[in-house]
Amino acid sequence: MLQYLERRGHAPADVCRDAHLDVTILARPDDRVPGSHMERLWQVAITLTGDPLVGAHMAESFHPAALDILGYVVLTCRTVGNVLEALVRYASLLNDGLRVELSHDGPRTVVILHIVTSHRENALEQSSSHAVDSMWIGLAKQLRLIARHPVVPLEVWFRHGAADASEYRRLLGAPVKFGARDDRFILARNDLSQPLPSANPALFAVFEQHAEQLLNDLGSRQTAVGRVSGIIAGRLRGRVPAIGEVASEMAMSARNLQRALQAEDRTFQQVLDDVRSALARRYLAEPSNSVSQVAFLLGFSEAAAFHRAFKRWTGLTPTAARATPG
Repeated sequence: MLQYLERRGHAPADVCRDAHLDVTILARPDDRVPGSHMERLWQVAITLTGDPLVGAHMAESFHPAALDILGYVVLTCRTVGNVLEALVRYASLLNDGLRVELSHDGPRTVVILHIVTSHRENALEQSSSHAVDSMWIGLAKQLRLIARHPVVPLEVWFRHGAADASEYRRLLGAPVKFGARDDRFILARNDLSQPLPSANPALFAVFEQHAEQLLNDLGSRQTAVGRVSGIIAGRLRGRVPAIGEVASEMAMSARNLQRALQAEDRTFQQVLDDVRSALARRYLAEPSNSVSQVAFLLGFSEAAAFHRAFKRWTGLTPTAARATPG
């Protein structure tokens, strides 16, 4: 989205400021952006472009590489059917609030997009229509481009109402149904066997392995401990985030967060120590980082306090750990 807006003259730093997003996230590609923050970004995008269909038009112009590892998996798939299977398997890498279902009904194949709203920071709430627009229109465009012979959907359903039905038909090249019971992308089952000229089995295996690792990592973040760890790691830049700050980002009270952690036999302080310990070892592995710099990055007011904490965590001093292989 930031790339799309930049091509229209809106600098990413300015967009992030208007959406109250931390612009430094652009330098941390493995971080996740809470759903509530993305909702603000959608609204800023509409305001800046004056385009209520900004999600649809963004999808019209994107390249699969913008989807990072999922895009590379898609481009190296053998057939259209494999593309859809990859979308089912890895949709949550795009957004924690997305799930994709694939089924067959005689000569038709149906792809259904589900919005999962079990966790507020993962949810696609007010912005769900934009996300669905970008998913279906992006898929339609890529199936026209990457298959040996262009694949066009038979019909596309949207739960939301019609803003401009003719524009949707133009973008999708197919009949469109609005106010439907679910979000569906319907295509001929025979099209699943269409080969992709960009297929590369060797690269596909490499990219799929990477995607599986990311999926496993994401699964660990769905626990309270994993989610808290991710938020702390993203905010631990010279200061320690308070439990209330972390709880607020997770849309819960500090008391409820404490209870959630207790259910997993951890306390907030233990999770904080685990994150600090892991980051300390990573920072110390970089020779250009002094011990004092590492202490500051981890939110310690003085190096001596970091020394004591690190010795408690690992049994070694920072200097000894740096000198220890592995």
